[in-house]
Amino acid sequence: MSLGRLTQLISLVDKEDYHLAGVRKRLFSNDCSVDTSRLQHLLADDIGIDRLESFGAKFGRMQDTVVDKIIPAVLIAAGEPVAAAIDNLARMERLELIASADEWLQMRGLRNRLVHEYIDRPADLAPALERACRFSERMHADYACIRRYAVGRLGAEVPSSGLRNPDSP
Repeated sequence: MSLGRLTQLISLVDKEDYHLAGVRKRLFSNDCSVDTSRLQHLLADDIGIDRLESFGAKFGRMQDTVVDKIIPAVLIAAGEPVAAAIDNLARMERLELIASADEWLQMRGLRNRLVHEYIDRPADLAPALERACRFSERMHADYACIRRYAVGRLGAEVPSSGLRNPDSP
């Protein structure tokens, strides 16, 4: 995989990170808390439901892009072996490019719940949303580390898209 492809992927995830941060900000308070009354208000309103669905979709999309595309591209560019996602995540943790492979695996288990659980079991949604909000913060921080490494150490060039998350490097 070329550095050009890595650059394209970074540009893509920059946008995904920006949009995920935006919907997270519109959906949650600063501390990611979701109480029952707030959740009931969200579920009673079309805009609230749209934000929940948007957050779930953007959470899953960014996670998929990072795990399935960025991480293998970074490993290849760094001359590292590429394996199954679980092994790649463990390798990224050993390289100190993500904080915890286990958290990323938990994120992957949570993403489907966000899309379907508000319909099937709304009572379980509040804690799942809080976890996803915190995980989205972890995903943002880990992606920032991966991005710095790809640009600073691997030489990936990143075109300006105008959509960078202001909290990103």
